[in-house]
Amino acid sequence: MLLLKPELPAMFRYVGPESLNRSQWDALITDAPNGLIYALSWYLDIVAPGWAALVKLDAQGRYVAGLPLPVQRRFGFRYLKQPLFAQQLGLFSREAPTPDDWADIGTLLHREFRFITRYSFNTDNAALLAAPLHSFETATFHTYYLPLHPTHSQLVAAYKPNRRWRLNQARRRGLHLEPSTDLDQLVRIFDENTAPLIYGVIGEEYEYRLLRALYAQASQKGLAQLWQARTTAGEVVAMLMLFEFNGRLTYIFNASTEAGKAAGAISLLLDEVFRQYAGRPLCFDFEAPEVSSIAHFYGSFGSVETPFLSISLNRLPWPVRQLKAARTALVRAWQQRWG
Repeated sequence: MLLLKPELPAMFRYVGPESLNRSQWDALITDAPNGLIYALSWYLDIVAPGWAALVKLDAQGRYVAGLPLPVQRRFGFRYLKQPLFAQQLGLFSREAPTPDDWADIGTLLHREFRFITRYSFNTDNAALLAAPLHSFETATFHTYYLPLHPTHSQLVAAYKPNRRWRLNQARRRGLHLEPSTDLDQLVRIFDENTAPLIYGVIGEEYEYRLLRALYAQASQKGLAQLWQARTTAGEVVAMLMLFEFNGRLTYIFNASTEAGKAAGAISLLLDEVFRQYAGRPLCFDFEAPEVSSIAHFYGSFGSVETPFLSISLNRLPWPVRQLKAARTALVRAWQQRWG
């Protein structure tokens, strides 16, 4: 009698950039219920060149789950670092992940990397909030989601009273709210009004270069839009950038002049976007930073605070850890003195 070996369950494997099947990868991200624009191959190419992945294959060799890995290299070793303009990564899967999947992922991450500055899973990887990966330091962060399927009047009714009052005051300024294609204007407003207030902004050599590349690619694919607030005299006082993918409208970037801040222009622009998209099966992701004042602002639109898990790991040799700790201490001292 011929005895057949039991079929082993599919497991994740590490796949380097040279071996990734990009068409399969993008099909996975597009089909996965929690697929995010940040995880598409062209997006990762811009924000994390040389990215790798953990992938799980079915019996036909099709990618059924994957975890993008923004690999960096320094001092002869590989490490993970959450990319700029990609708030969440984590596991994307055609089917609900199992406890064995999470255990497999944790083992592979621990095996492949000695150092993870920060790696953030997406809000749909909620199982990790209750039972985080072993051997990693963890932190919980939040973004704010606003479902746009209600009517605009229903959305406005859910705004906090103070937000409705401020919007009514802002409307009296007579600003024109309209789509735009002038990315240079957005960058210029940010560079002149916000960048000087943020420690470490490099500008055209890094942040703006990434932003321009992302907008160019997303626009070509019909996934990007810009909005602007303009005075009756023609001055643009605020702008914002949005990316739309897989039922999610993501708030990628914004900028405002001092006049725009005084006029409440960003509030008006957001409300106008909600007016345009109300009644559609979309979720607006404010992509909130961990800044209480900004979180309070986003929450005032009736959005829902939603957590996601971030992990870090440090198994570097002792001398390297000491050098990194000294550098971190110097940066913090500089910020406290001059920030």
